[in-house]
Amino acid sequence: MDSGGTPGGTGQAGADGGGTRISARADGRSTITVAGRDINSTYFISASSAALAALVGLVILLGMWQPWQETASAGARDRTGTAAGPERPGSSTTTAPNREPTPASGDDEEPEDSGSPEDSPSPTPSASPTPDPPDPVDVAFASTGVGTCLDVYDAGWGKLNRDRPAAVDCGADFAFSKVTMVTTFASNCPSGPGRWGWGHVDDDGSSTALCLDRVFAAGQCFPAALSRQADGTIHGEGRLFSVWGCDRTQVPKGLDAIMVITAVLHGGSCPQRTDRQTLSWPVFNGAATVCAVQRPN
Repeated sequence: MDSGGTPGGTGQAGADGGGTRISARADGRSTITVAGRDINSTYFISASSAALAALVGLVILLGMWQPWQETASAGARDRTGTAAGPERPGSSTTTAPNREPTPASGDDEEPEDSGSPEDSPSPTPSASPTPDPPDPVDVAFASTGVGTCLDVYDAGWGKLNRDRPAAVDCGADFAFSKVTMVTTFASNCPSGPGRWGWGHVDDDGSSTALCLDRVFAAGQCFPAALSRQADGTIHGEGRLFSVWGCDRTQVPKGLDAIMVITAVLHGGSCPQRTDRQTLSWPVFNGAATVCAVQRPN
């Protein structure tokens, strides 16, 4: 740019030689030299005005468009995941809270619920097993006390005629035994002619024993083994706890006679008969005596 010339000074910008040169004068006229050719200043003014107008329009357009706000709004939508719509009368609008991403298995899958102890179903208690009814034999032994009369006797082979005790009237003809003691084992019962220890083991493993005394009465029969002594007298071994039918023709093995009770004494000697020898058996450790004769064949 030339620094001298017209009053007021000249402003010059450009390059040398074939470049573009702009010369401004103090009178307001300017010359544009492009590639060695001068262009009238009116063109320069028009080009400047057009550029200025374009710049102003761009500023106005940017002011109305504001793309940076759309970018911010888009970012906000990305963060919230929802876009608020117009509020409707009578309804409330709330912003959905942030949530975890939906599982990859799909929206139809129910979310896993850890549950709480109150919500978890309580295990159904198993029904308590119904206890078995007590064994009737156990009950019979447990309910039999001292002084009870029974229709129990030795059937003739060292085995009782009943598997359980059953109380009967002590005055009845079939009251053949009486309970004198209740203990745990039969070995604890008194022994000897006319006595029996009847033991029983319960289902729970406990044991009960009834100590029995034979109830003798005149007219009853029992089996025996008889032997004649050197002096002509008869000695007998009787099965005294047995009750045998007086009209029976058979006796247990090892025995040979049926004896008929004639009297039961609590002292003294048995009365003798002229037709048959009367035999006597002390019972209950000598507390009583059973008198009997052999039944005739």
